[in-house]
Amino acid sequence: MSGAQDVWASAVASWAMAQPDITALVQIGSRVQEGGRADEWSDFDYHLVTTRPQRYRDGSFARTIAPCWVSGVQLAFGRAVKVSAVYEGALEADFVVLSDLEVRVATAAMGLPGTRWLWPGPLRRGVDSFRIVAAPGWRVIKGGDAWKRRYARVTPLRIELTEEEFRVLCGEFWTQLVWAAKKAARGEYRASQRALHVHLLENCMRLLQEEALLTGRGAFPLSRRAEGWLTRAQAEGTGFTSAPDAQTLFRALEAVGGAFETSATEVARLKGWRADTPAQVRPWLSALSLSSTGKARQ
Repeated sequence: MSGAQDVWASAVASWAMAQPDITALVQIGSRVQEGGRADEWSDFDYHLVTTRPQRYRDGSFARTIAPCWVSGVQLAFGRAVKVSAVYEGALEADFVVLSDLEVRVATAAMGLPGTRWLWPGPLRRGVDSFRIVAAPGWRVIKGGDAWKRRYARVTPLRIELTEEEFRVLCGEFWTQLVWAAKKAARGEYRASQRALHVHLLENCMRLLQEEALLTGRGAFPLSRRAEGWLTRAQAEGTGFTSAPDAQTLFRALEAVGGAFETSATEVARLKGWRADTPAQVRPWLSALSLSSTGKARQ
């Protein structure tokens, strides 16, 4: 680690040690994963396990650890709160605030996988989320051997896309594609841009991630490190630019539509599902593109 990162590691450890209600502070993420590719741009990720989770849910604690530029709060993994903060030098840190009792129950359950059928739904979902984020690597900063033993029970998990989720993803993509194309044709360019990035690119990348995993290529959620696991064709299909004009938008819509259709067909083939691509949409989009961009040039 750099000097600034060493200072941060010392500061967060000292802060946690001084909080009696924090029973464990466990670092997760690429910086502690075996074979992780952490670099100077990587953030610091933590599980903050406490007997008083309400004390930390507003995120104000983040500003007491070290000089802080900004902090924010969002929900993560169901009911848990994730506090994200940016410190001096643009150092980023995320803290997922977890209840001590709930983590003890979850890690105890992980030691008895044969009883899973008896677990209530919230426990199953909590354990699955815990395994997804913590299994790749962790380091106990506060908590000692007892918490090391608990985290040692965490085994890897990848939740594959279900057929129902696939249908929902495809349905949302194609309906949003039609919506975005109509907005571009009408001249509502920024509404079309928003749909392009918020819905279409997001859903396309989720499907491309699934395809990569099914074909043995390592892939990450949220498009992370996508430059390393997309194929050339997929990179071209998702490498469009967008601007508030009809020609650029229709070019982008056709590109992302092609990338999604190809991936949906491949995922369906690999899973033995029926491909869920409406045959009418792509020709309609091409015709609307020709009409709208022709009008825009006049």
